[in-house]
Amino acid sequence: MKVLLIQPSRLQSNGRVLKRRRRWLLGMTLPYVAALTPSDIQVKIKDDLLEEVTFREDCDLVGLSFMSHQTPRAYQIARGYRQRGIPVVMGGFHATLAPDECQEQADALVLGEAEGAWPRLLADFQAGRLQPLYRNEQTPDLKNLPVPRYDLLNLKRYKLLNIPSQTTRGCPYACNYCEVTQVYGGKYRHRPVAEVIHEIKQIQRITGSPFIYFVDDNFVANRRHAMAVMEQLIPLKLGYGCLATVNVGNDAELLDLMKLSGCLHINIGMESISPESLAAINKKQNKIKDYERQFKALRDRGIGYSVNVMFGLDGDKPDIFGATVDFLIKIKAPVAFMFILAPRPGTKIRAKLLEEDRIFDHQWPNYCGFKVVFHPRHMTPRQLEDEFWRAQRRFYSPLSLLKRLTPRLYSWEMLPFNVIFAWSVRRRLHPLEPF
Repeated sequence: MKVLLIQPSRLQSNGRVLKRRRRWLLGMTLPYVAALTPSDIQVKIKDDLLEEVTFREDCDLVGLSFMSHQTPRAYQIARGYRQRGIPVVMGGFHATLAPDECQEQADALVLGEAEGAWPRLLADFQAGRLQPLYRNEQTPDLKNLPVPRYDLLNLKRYKLLNIPSQTTRGCPYACNYCEVTQVYGGKYRHRPVAEVIHEIKQIQRITGSPFIYFVDDNFVANRRHAMAVMEQLIPLKLGYGCLATVNVGNDAELLDLMKLSGCLHINIGMESISPESLAAINKKQNKIKDYERQFKALRDRGIGYSVNVMFGLDGDKPDIFGATVDFLIKIKAPVAFMFILAPRPGTKIRAKLLEEDRIFDHQWPNYCGFKVVFHPRHMTPRQLEDEFWRAQRRFYSPLSLLKRLTPRLYSWEMLPFNVIFAWSVRRRLHPLEPF
């Protein structure tokens, strides 16, 4: 039996499939699904952004995993294979949170986490009894997880060889714009430390990369577990990046260990400098009065960071854009990833906006984080989009760059990214599109 796993690209406004020679970041989902596939089944991975999907590939079953803004292309791929008589399975966040829609486009869906469900689906397919829906009745245990099959990818096609790994799953918070708790449930789980370290050693052996990117939604949410992992990372002498909430800056002992264990970069979900906007998305863990001190704690230790910012929240007024850029320059943020709120399926904020009849665009490709699909509370959709791009251009302007990038080594290493991002935003291209 032969299985083809495909990561869909997306359709551009002209209907053409977006293609690139290289992708910024390496994803973990399909290599991990490949690792869950029994060894007697031949599995291949194809990245639609980087490779041509010909619909003539030699396979018995196709698997697709995708986000909301990729759905039209995912459906297009599914139709192509189903017309040839090849069954198609869909999984991932969109399939899990919009199953009724996806069921019309696929022969089977994997809802939620793949452990247990994916191997069961494959067994049923081989036995000729494929069912329309597969889900786990209980939350999967994170023990004895397989090492993702990065050997199936051409790693030369990725600009940043940040090899993904995972130490925890889920999130202890409940921000209403986020799908994580809807997909993974409200329980925050962690993997055995020894297994995490074993996986990292295997990844290094397979890829030769000295850098790991922990894809946990919050690497340090379980402080004891995070510190145990970091203690074991010290002798490996590798570099790593992770995601965390801004309150990581409150814990000096934790930050010291992060530095000692090789942490080079933390992606911080700041989201907003407006108390009203943070309240509107239930981001209770962020305390604006502490921001400057928290970011200074990272800078003092030479730990690099990037900041996620979201515009279009209900507390945002027209002055939020300039004030946010002023603050980001003040804290010398090396990189800022700015987004427009995208009320994706399954999120509480989408339900609220639908109830208030404020969503006017239901085309999934526009739920990409840089287009407006709803009526903001304190400005027009056009004003939100224009000011969003103006804020990006100002943040990545030469004057801002001179103010933000201090002579510290890490900041100057960020110079190439800032130059690339500046070129992108001047053309209304999102710096990380596609990821």
